[in-house]
Amino acid sequence: MTTAVVPGREFAAVFPHRYAVVDVETSGLSPRVHRVLSVAVVHVATDGTVEGSWSTLLDPGCDPGPVHIHGLTRERLAGSPTFDQIVDPLVSMLAGRVFVAHNAMFDWQMIAAEARRFDLRLPIDRRLCTRVLARQLNLELPDLKLATLAAHWGVPQRRAHEADDDAAVLATLLPELLRLAANRGVDLPLVTCDAEVAAPAPDIGRRAAQPARLPRPELPKNRATETTGI
Repeated sequence: MTTAVVPGREFAAVFPHRYAVVDVETSGLSPRVHRVLSVAVVHVATDGTVEGSWSTLLDPGCDPGPVHIHGLTRERLAGSPTFDQIVDPLVSMLAGRVFVAHNAMFDWQMIAAEARRFDLRLPIDRRLCTRVLARQLNLELPDLKLATLAAHWGVPQRRAHEADDDAAVLATLLPELLRLAANRGVDLPLVTCDAEVAAPAPDIGRRAAQPARLPRPELPKNRATETTGI
């Protein structure tokens, strides 16, 4: 059976979704214990056009963890808003869109856990993990890291592990992945987001959490499921 070639950005007819491309930087890998230090969201239209973006640093009230990875020191975060103070613009950016991230379960669980600390629920119904999608596309690459995909498609990555730059890079890569998926007849691995996430540890609000010392783990290339990143 032959798959019809989908030219240009006509993948919009195959995948009629609007997207919120998200990246978070965190103090560690556990949604229950660690905190979000920065969040960035890029709006991508059905045809892959970038429509707008928003980002902010956050005051987590704890040790920022692996500064050697994300560069977010206590001094840099000082004076930033707390999560409850940015919920309104974040909700506005996420509502009515597919949540997209590179290791989407991790990013979703981290911000969902932050929302739950303040008895809030974010308007995220479905998510799309671009790492899982890239794996299903059987790309001939040594790994599926964001930097590797960016190099493959010639997308400059200026500030790796900074939320706004990582989200912008992924938003640029998303149309390439969607086009390939449409051409190859690959369904998007959309996942319904559960209403519940693991409860945050008691009294975590302003208490220093134990910092993590490792970056997010690289998943095996042949595994086509999400992981928590923990």
